Amino acid sequence: MSLTHYTDRHLVRLLATDTRRTDTTPHDLTRSHVALGRFLAGELVEHLELEPCDIQHPQGVRQGWRVADEAAITLVVFMRAGLYVAEGAREVLRGASVFHASPTRGVGLDAEGLAALAALSPTTCVILDAVVNTGASLEPVLGQLAERGVRTFVLSLVSPIPTAERLAQAWPAVNFLFARVSENQYVGKGTTDTGNRLFGTTRIIKESKP
Repeated sequence: MSLTHYTDRHLVRLLATDTRRTDTTPHDLTRSHVALGRFLAGELVEHLELEPCDIQHPQGVRQGWRVADEAAITLVVFMRAGLYVAEGAREVLRGASVFHASPTRGVGLDAEGLAALAALSPTTCVILDAVVNTGASLEPVLGQLAERGVRTFVLSLVSPIPTAERLAQAWPAVNFLFARVSENQYVGKGTTDTGNRLFGTTRIIKESKP
């Protein structure tokens, strides 16, 4: 079982506070997601291999480091709430390709989506989402990637504790890195949905109610 969370990290506590506030503007909320995505990608790098590379130093050519075979890493962004988590991750994994995914709950990616992902020839996939509530959208994709022998990581800002623990037990070959885990099992809908809060569409939902 490979589950790592950073619930008690001071930085995560500070950043997560901004994501949970009702008075946070959509823009400020996106910046919090970017910062947490950057943090998670920094922790992810500890699981990846590095290789030396030559860099141009002020005193001449020197040795630096880069992620080994970074072009074979694909960031699988669960739309739409995972978009800004991925933006933060890309600040760390700058050479990785990006695949925008809209999996169907209980089904996963359709044939067209699988073909598009396969065209990128990833050996490592990093799934990014804002929230993993039940795993209903995530698990079919994990199965599809496992069938193709792809090394898989899941990065998310939060997951309920029972869901996080169940996923880690069910998918021991997958590395789950969550910014935090929570006792809260509530699935956001309408004005509490993370995507609506990120993109400022809560006002439209409120006004459309009879």
